Amino acid sequence: MRIIKQKYTKLLLICFLITVVFTVLAGCGLSQVPKKNKLKSNLYYRLGVGFYQNGNFIKAMQEFIKAKRLNPYSAKNYNAIGMVYMETARKGKAVKNFKEAVRINPNFSDAYYNLAIIYIKRKDYLPAKSYLKKALKNPFYNRPYQSYTQLAKIYFAENKPEKAKKILTVSKLLDKKYFLTYYYLGKYYLIKGNFEQSLRNFKKAVELNMFFAPAKYYEGVIYFIQKRYNKAKEIFSSVYEQNKTNYYGKKSLDYLKKIMLYSK
Repeated sequence: MRIIKQKYTKLLLICFLITVVFTVLAGCGLSQVPKKNKLKSNLYYRLGVGFYQNGNFIKAMQEFIKAKRLNPYSAKNYNAIGMVYMETARKGKAVKNFKEAVRINPNFSDAYYNLAIIYIKRKDYLPAKSYLKKALKNPFYNRPYQSYTQLAKIYFAENKPEKAKKILTVSKLLDKKYFLTYYYLGKYYLIKGNFEQSLRNFKKAVELNMFFAPAKYYEGVIYFIQKRYNKAKEIFSSVYEQNKTNYYGKKSLDYLKKIMLYSK
């Protein structure tokens, strides 16, 4: 009788394990998506990435949707669709797709990062921090410096510059060529009144990304504070010419008007 019970218990355990494995495979789509469909899905995904990088979001979305139809269990397809929605100001749909991506793959750092960016723009920092920390939990995350830098941005918004500085130091150690790290370091030193260090970091940010107007604008601000009006005028004129309608262009124009007054 005891032997029969042991055999019955083992049988139940085997059945349970088979059920679990089947469920996991089904969740990943491994047992439901033919290899041919996966290959086609990857092809459409790569085509979509090409269109996305060229700014053709309509074509990119078309290709990503084709990829998702062929493999609805691929987290990267949902993340890609979410990125198009994010770029085209449809944040609700973007969030829905990013959340589906991390449901399918709970270690998908890029989707957590994208979710954080949306919540940062909403100034909803609690979930943003949570998503960034989830992104950083993945030991295979290949862009952790981006998440660290966004965490620093949140700490600045929360008026915690020292905490931001510590995070930025980590980000810089991980990647010495990420322009946003230097930009936020520049803001830290500007807050502290260390204009030389601040200027050095803003210049480095511009060196790494010559089209990044905020860093160039703050270069001009520091020159203005230092009463180096010719240098400030040169910087603000450049920012204004390239960004006439946005915030930094308008602010640069305000400074140019001040410089004209001081020059009289």
